[in-house]
Amino acid sequence: MTPARRLLYALGSPGFGITAQIVMAIGVYYYLPPGNVDDLAPQLSSTLYLGIFTAYGLARLVGGLIDSVAEPLVGHWSDRSRSRLGRRRSFMIAGILPMIIAPVLIFWPPGEPGSSVNFVWLSVLLVVYFVGLTVYAAPYLGLMPEIARTEQERVKLSQLFALVGFPLLVFLGPAWQIGVESARDAGISSEQALRTIVCAMSALAFVMCLAPILAVDESRLEHGVPSDLTLREALSTTVRNRPFLIYLAAQVLFILGITMAQPLIPYLAEVVLGRDLAFAGLLGLSSVPSGIAGFLLTPLMVRRLGPKATVTAAVTLMGVILCGLGLARPDVPGGPDDVRNLVLCFGAVILFGPGLAIFLVLPNVILGQLIDRDEARTGANRSAMFYGSQGLFTKWAYAASAMLLSYLFARFGNSPAEPLGVILVGPVSGCLCLCAALIYAFYPERQVLAEAERRSS
Repeated sequence: MTPARRLLYALGSPGFGITAQIVMAIGVYYYLPPGNVDDLAPQLSSTLYLGIFTAYGLARLVGGLIDSVAEPLVGHWSDRSRSRLGRRRSFMIAGILPMIIAPVLIFWPPGEPGSSVNFVWLSVLLVVYFVGLTVYAAPYLGLMPEIARTEQERVKLSQLFALVGFPLLVFLGPAWQIGVESARDAGISSEQALRTIVCAMSALAFVMCLAPILAVDESRLEHGVPSDLTLREALSTTVRNRPFLIYLAAQVLFILGITMAQPLIPYLAEVVLGRDLAFAGLLGLSSVPSGIAGFLLTPLMVRRLGPKATVTAAVTLMGVILCGLGLARPDVPGGPDDVRNLVLCFGAVILFGPGLAIFLVLPNVILGQLIDRDEARTGANRSAMFYGSQGLFTKWAYAASAMLLSYLFARFGNSPAEPLGVILVGPVSGCLCLCAALIYAFYPERQVLAEAERRSS
């Protein structure tokens, strides 16, 4: 592929990343707003069911459970496809519209705030969104080992993903927060501001996700040999792959932790620091310089340490930083703990940038090692099945993270009067990241690389 086509292909990753930010960050703020936001009522009940489940957590669980079944099915069908449109591209075409439209509709619930109608509305749209995301993203990611055939090429391609996606996603986070606060100052309701912003972000996501569909010509890719395994054989071969299971366990725990922390910045600004949503935007932007530094350092660290050691160090760093947020003590500007809180929050966000930048690059490289090893054993490229099997479990992690977050907010509070739920998110998610780093340390990278060499010999 030409450099221009690779760039267009890389746009797809931040494209569907924008939709995830809408659902998992802005959606949380819309359905579970901080208690001090006067013009934004919680759209779902905060009642705890069976002591741990909230309506929001259950809606996310329903979406995650149904989609987790779709992940390996889509991966298997894509690996076996012989469509004239391309075995990956045909699925991407089918998934793009549900993936784009459902996040927008989430912000138009038909019922009264707190009603069961809104619960059903959110649950159905989350199912549509996550299944659409799977139909698009699993085959899209399955193209990566076919486009970049060596580890060095995959590091470069993953770095291109991150260089395109990280600044965009980091800037969009503060942008929607600053946009909502500016709209409030102009007399526009928070709900109307959020709806306008979400529509604009979804339009941008559509253009970016359309780019790889138009740019990738699968007929020109080498080694795209379809799999002849049945679904049962493909699943059995994948889940009995011990190195993959180690990688998967670490990935699931990390996603569980990091997804809990993803929506945290607006709550830190409004609940812990006593500032407004525009200040949350400035807090988020502080990670940009350090994140860029992380991207620049990643190739050097990979050459010196290897992908496994580099990603283990990054996940450890993020875990320690998140745990440190538990030391914050909610206060108001100029209060006795204000300076301490500012140092903790800005320090955490700044230090978080390099770790997140590294992690955006390397998991795809490690999974590429595992796909090469499998291809050496089976003779077929089953990359989409690996991404689908990963999605089978990580979608549970996404659902569980929403349940944990909503439980902490409902049980311990997410307002200045009851801030403990916000404070606890950092240590809980940080401990999960540290557990993930420990498991990553057991990934047998040398063994995997040695066995994958058989592919090229």
